[in-house]
Amino acid sequence: MSSRIPTRVSTPRPTPANAAVPTAAPANTAVPAGADAPVSAPASNVVAPTGGSWKRSATKEVAISDLQQKFGWTDESWQGRLLHAADEGAAGNRASNGQVSAKELEAYLSAPTDAQFLTSTALQQQRAALDAKLAGGAQSAKVDSFDSPWQQSVAKRADLLGGNGDGELSADELTAYINASKANQAKGTGTAANTQWVPDQQMAAFQSRVAEVAGEVDPLQGVGSSGATPGLNMLKEYSRTLMDTDKNVPTFVSYMLSAADVKETPADVSRLDSTFVRDPELKQGGVVDSDYNNTGFDRGHMKPAEDSPTQAAMNESHYMSNIAPQHGNHNQQVWRTLERGVSEMVKETGGKAYIVTGNLYLDDKGKPLPPESLQTTGSKADRQIAVPTHNFKTVLLELPNGNLSMFAYMVPNTKEGPSKKEGILPLLQQSRVPVDQLEGLLGQDLYAQLPKSVQDKLEKDTSAAGVFQQQSLYESATLLRAP
Repeated sequence: MSSRIPTRVSTPRPTPANAAVPTAAPANTAVPAGADAPVSAPASNVVAPTGGSWKRSATKEVAISDLQQKFGWTDESWQGRLLHAADEGAAGNRASNGQVSAKELEAYLSAPTDAQFLTSTALQQQRAALDAKLAGGAQSAKVDSFDSPWQQSVAKRADLLGGNGDGELSADELTAYINASKANQAKGTGTAANTQWVPDQQMAAFQSRVAEVAGEVDPLQGVGSSGATPGLNMLKEYSRTLMDTDKNVPTFVSYMLSAADVKETPADVSRLDSTFVRDPELKQGGVVDSDYNNTGFDRGHMKPAEDSPTQAAMNESHYMSNIAPQHGNHNQQVWRTLERGVSEMVKETGGKAYIVTGNLYLDDKGKPLPPESLQTTGSKADRQIAVPTHNFKTVLLELPNGNLSMFAYMVPNTKEGPSKKEGILPLLQQSRVPVDQLEGLLGQDLYAQLPKSVQDKLEKDTSAAGVFQQQSLYESATLLRAP
């Protein structure tokens, strides 16, 4: 969601770490504004894959040197250091071989014994572990008293780098250490001697790069069929984009959002410090901000600006390759309600979601429009922008227990879109569609990494009802219901 004119506006800020978060309401239960209610898991549309959540391949490795050559990563860069750390971390199962897979990256980051790189999930786990130690009123905990070796390693580093080195870890020392790791991330100054925070969202995009080179199926990249919508596949630091360069609009943008990222987002991350810019990867052919001037259309984000865990991610969300023309009420009311709802859902459940958001051009029978029937806009005659008839959003939610749930919406992009709850909520409910319907229109298997049996269950089901409650200026959808 974005404002029509890229000027400073008052918008909700990302939730700071440890801030209180309103909880979801069971279906058919009236909840006054600001009231709390217990979180409920979806009653249907949930699958527990054999062995828990879906698993990456453990066999599709790629040479680290090939990755470095392809993406320009040096041994001294954080990407190069992370690849080598993951390779060395896998040496418990095999000798370090100069190769790495997305699976090995995931395994290393889930237990980073050397504490060089900490994801938001790892930070949250360390906070929880220390809170448990201090629950009885203690002011600090011995650094070697933590249950896992990697948490002990983090505790020792935090005591030395963020505290007084007395062998005890306090909450203030851990906070100082975490803030320093975030500063390293923002400045790109991390070294093996200190710690660098890597948000879950950034790590998902990084793993997606590795998976693509290794030929590994990945949740951020669909698998196209022979009739797949063509486009330019662009890898970003926090997302992926399939760009339709003929329409000058993204076909879809995919990214991961985790509850841990929401909680760890620094308070100073703000869209007020970002501006709409041409995607540098598209060079002179790409859309620029002024192409939307005087068109009557909003600059509509596909990956929401508010789902940015860092200022760099916020800036990336303002690339024009992440933008599509949306009518005002649709963008500012209907679409924003859905965006906020998905974010609330992730935050409430403590899970993580793989989200695909994009654009469709359909006739009144739901069939793709021929090119000559597309509506276009744009302030420059030589660079027209196709106006989507519908925006879609798919969400694969992975709950903390490994269970999976899936939701999809295909929402009309209309000028007369509703602006009040009484109109927005029914419209969103009517816009629920099965994921496989969208896959058929796109020619893409959006979640090919899931076992076929899981896809068959989740991608055809639209039974999980949405629940809406008062939240700030908008009605938010938690997308959950009680059993």
